[in-house]
Amino acid sequence: MDKIYAIFLGLIVLAVLSSAMAAPIDEKTVLYMSFDQEPEGDFVADESGYGNDGSIIGQGIEWIKDGKFGGALEFDGSSKIEIPHSDSLNLDKGMTLEIWFRTEVPQKGRFLIYKIHLGGGTRNYEWGIYLTTDSTSVSTYVVRSDDEVKYISKTGDYMDGEWHFLAGTYDGKTVTCFIDGEVESTDCDDIRTSEGMVVIGTWGGNFFAGALDEARICNVALTEDQLKSDYETGYDILAVDSAGKLSTRWAAIKDQR
Repeated sequence: MDKIYAIFLGLIVLAVLSSAMAAPIDEKTVLYMSFDQEPEGDFVADESGYGNDGSIIGQGIEWIKDGKFGGALEFDGSSKIEIPHSDSLNLDKGMTLEIWFRTEVPQKGRFLIYKIHLGGGTRNYEWGIYLTTDSTSVSTYVVRSDDEVKYISKTGDYMDGEWHFLAGTYDGKTVTCFIDGEVESTDCDDIRTSEGMVVIGTWGGNFFAGALDEARICNVALTEDQLKSDYETGYDILAVDSAGKLSTRWAAIKDQR
């Protein structure tokens, strides 16, 4: 009987572990690509648990070991990553877009992360974070439901070959642009959405040249303090509740004995 119970208990533990691993590592993080592991072919894994995996389009992306945190992807100015639309990427109520970038190239009009717009209007994007003006300006862009563009920018020297942290947020009222610890904001009371894909590393034919690391999308607007923490120490999404949830479930299983 004890042997049968042990086998039964082991199966339950495996089921609990599988459930914990399949669940989102952090409910608010709907896409997370650390780039720590070399992609398998053109497949780029989403580590958030939401299943928003991407595909490399083009031959000009190389995995490198010297990212900001672990590995990173080096873009040669001809390739991108495409991520199909999902319900978890419908972010008209709130969002945070985050990425680390490094370049020595004067970029002109490159969205580092953006969502394509499907449907009418004059803008072919929904939202994104942007590097432009010979790599001296970064911006957060959103498009209102009336097709009006709202954006906020910061200027600096971003093609110095150093890593820079760019983030953009929207909380239903305000759009912010956060770069290397500094933030600017502008008002915006609504944005539109559609079922277009999310793209990393380009806008149309304007491809990014340089390295990208730690791409992350959240379904809420992180606070300035949270963004500063992400900038200073990295994302706090791997020390998540999964272990706590697992402990709770394991305790409940043992109580049923």
